Amino acid sequence: MCGIAGFIDFSHSLKNPEGVLRDMAATLSHRGPDASGIFFDAPTRVGLAHTRLKIIDCTDSAAQPMRSHSGRFSLVFNGEVYNFQELRDELRALGVAFRSHSDTEVLLAAVETWGVAGAARRAVGMFAFAVHDVLERTMYLVRDRIGIKPLYFGWIGQGDARMFAFASELKAIVCVPNFERAVDRDALADYFQFLYVPAPRTIWKGISKLAPAHIMSIHMDTGETQTSMFWNARAIAERGVAEPFVGSDADAQDALFMRVRSAVEDHMVSDVPIGAFLSGGIDSTLVCAVMQSISPQPIRTFTVGFEETHMDERLHANSVAKHLKTDHTSIRVSSPELRDAIPRLAHMFDEPFADSSQLPTYLISQAARQHVTVALSGDGGDELFAGYNRHRMMDHVWPALRKIPNPLRATAASMIRMFSTKQLDVVGKFAQPLLPDALRSSQFGNHLHKIASLAKCKEWSDAYVALVSAWNDPAHLVIDSRHEATRVDPINQANMPDALRAMQWLDQTTYLVDDILTKLDRASMAASLETRVPLLDHRLVEFAWTLPADMKVRNGQGKWIVRQVLNRFAPAPLMDRPKMGFAIPLESWLRGPLREWASELLDERRVREQGFVHADVVAQEWRQLCAGGGAHQHKVWALLMWMAWVEYWKPTS
Repeated sequence: MCGIAGFIDFSHSLKNPEGVLRDMAATLSHRGPDASGIFFDAPTRVGLAHTRLKIIDCTDSAAQPMRSHSGRFSLVFNGEVYNFQELRDELRALGVAFRSHSDTEVLLAAVETWGVAGAARRAVGMFAFAVHDVLERTMYLVRDRIGIKPLYFGWIGQGDARMFAFASELKAIVCVPNFERAVDRDALADYFQFLYVPAPRTIWKGISKLAPAHIMSIHMDTGETQTSMFWNARAIAERGVAEPFVGSDADAQDALFMRVRSAVEDHMVSDVPIGAFLSGGIDSTLVCAVMQSISPQPIRTFTVGFEETHMDERLHANSVAKHLKTDHTSIRVSSPELRDAIPRLAHMFDEPFADSSQLPTYLISQAARQHVTVALSGDGGDELFAGYNRHRMMDHVWPALRKIPNPLRATAASMIRMFSTKQLDVVGKFAQPLLPDALRSSQFGNHLHKIASLAKCKEWSDAYVALVSAWNDPAHLVIDSRHEATRVDPINQANMPDALRAMQWLDQTTYLVDDILTKLDRASMAASLETRVPLLDHRLVEFAWTLPADMKVRNGQGKWIVRQVLNRFAPAPLMDRPKMGFAIPLESWLRGPLREWASELLDERRVREQGFVHADVVAQEWRQLCAGGGAHQHKVWALLMWMAWVEYWKPTS
């Protein structure tokens, strides 16, 4: 894992381009603490910067930026190509000689042999890379199929003074001379609605995210840009649904197991110590179980828990680790540790980001880095195999809810909202054994409040937006926002036969990329830990789309087929518990040990002086949370992450 950055100086105005490259690299040193390098081509005014975390071939022969044998191409690359050994053999058969054992050199040779698009199509892995083609006078930016690795780009300056810049993280672009720190207020409204900034926007005007599976070319003379896809996720999803898996349940389970095993085995290739995150949930347990079945030694596993016993996963994860016979490390997080970590979040995430599991993800990464350099994660399983509560809700609750007359729905929703999520959690704790699977959740109160939000929804698309939104109308919060009510854009809808798989599609292409994978990348890289996601191997993604809906949700239970495969390694009673994930006791922390910090940050005068959000709305949300309104916890956390971001990055407008 590494950090990449670079620019094309169309203005010819940079007096010290090498110095700018070194500054860009310095901002990404956490992504690659082992080495760094820069390359500047004076004739084309192209600069490349790289910071390296040594994983494959730890010698200097794998250093970047790397130039091809012919001198035509220069490359900076972030990520891993898991099939690099097979590609190396294929290239050697064509007469290519190698001077290192790295996947970087294989990728560069693949570009020289098959072109940028050809190399991207052949590569299996997670990657973001930039290629400087001195012959065609073109820069290429490439991002992996799923969007596991980040890549940002944009224009700095105007007219003859403009520059094109790109980087793994926004902070490397912000440090480029003449960068204007102007906030995109519509992106800010998006942030408050979804708790992250959805692509292609970023919080900064003029800077964008490169879409997954896309190649962007920039001509070094004209500045003309073009984009193309090398893998069509929508076409693959639609084809998978139209041509479903043919065979019995047992056949499908065997096919899934073989693909998971192959993906995990590929992701275990490393020249440095490797481990895995183990929450004790379905996905992380499956990844760890398969890893342990492959490894001749106990694998290193890590979990995190909290002082609040009702949200502490350590006991369950310890039981799973004992059953799998892993070398397990359990980390207990205290309130002081949380307070110490919070000030780092604004720098860590570059733009406002309010998925509160960002904290435990960072802390478990920090702890794991003391023992390993690479960790596998179970992320992606919920999106591929319908593991979220909203998937079960859409499959089980939504059809029933639509049959209820609107006035009765509205009355029921009002009654639910009369109680705080904390009060409903108490009810849910005692009612769990009596509830159907679709309503079982460790966050029962929040679950019911989400159901209440569906009262006015008429279509599944409206229901989806309601379920994933923290703030349904962020325009009344953000000053001078032109944000309109968010609806599912028909352009973004794949041709799906049912609401469940339509929601899965939207989750894969939005929430997974811009929330889950962003969180995992920034939190782990802040600790200089490489994280890998074998369940998002694109071949496994393609297979998952062929599985019928009833193999994903059956009898109100999500990830049905994954559970059946996991039964080969762990007994069902061990895994039979409500879904939790890396949830944190946010409400009790904000009203308790974090209250003084939060109150100071949300001070009305400070909010008004910044001039981005309406102070009266902020004050109202804070008062309601302090009074016991647990449903407001995520809104307040979003406000806090925004205020902390403004304090750190100091936007000018």
